[in-house]
Amino acid sequence: MSVDAAQTEDLIKEKAKLLFFQKGFLNATTQEIADEAGVNRALIHYYFRSREHMLDLLLQETIQEKRIRVRAILSSSAPFHVKIANYINALVDLGLKYPYLENFIIHETARNPERAKELCSRDRVKTSDLLRPELEQEIAAGRLAPISAEHFMINLSALTNYPLLAKGILQTIHGMSDTAYRKFLAERKRIIYRTIFGQDMPDDISLE
Repeated sequence: MSVDAAQTEDLIKEKAKLLFFQKGFLNATTQEIADEAGVNRALIHYYFRSREHMLDLLLQETIQEKRIRVRAILSSSAPFHVKIANYINALVDLGLKYPYLENFIIHETARNPERAKELCSRDRVKTSDLLRPELEQEIAAGRLAPISAEHFMINLSALTNYPLLAKGILQTIHGMSDTAYRKFLAERKRIIYRTIFGQDMPDDISLE
């Protein structure tokens, strides 16, 4: 593939991600994607064969981007509380970048339950397994109440993901502008940390 062709393909993918995951147009057509990218619709079919094939590719790439980032954080040599702070930061920031990604995943897996099995089966390493030894050490030292690694990760995911899934509802109920909502999410990083550890985040952990 030539450089120009690769750049065109990347441009189409970025604009499609913007429509699907950033703007929330879950039913965007190939024509709308082509218009957003400033290309002929025929190029969509040339590079991706079909809208469904493109969606599958984008979903795989974006989930893999998240998976790699999370695995790097949880596999690092940082102290346990720093790993959790970095995890919170990464998930909220990804949610700001792609606010409709989780909604899209739920939509796709509800429409086709087999997709959930397919997407999950690609991840051989569970996040709960990456944290289990250190979590058990924290519990043994009395710094955390007893909890399984699975419940810990589900709690952590729920605390970070719900404000992203419920963006429209939260903005409406609380009268938040987009700027106010982003500020709310930045504040929430510290709230989540305090909820888990029962103390304020140390000053040497900086969450922007």
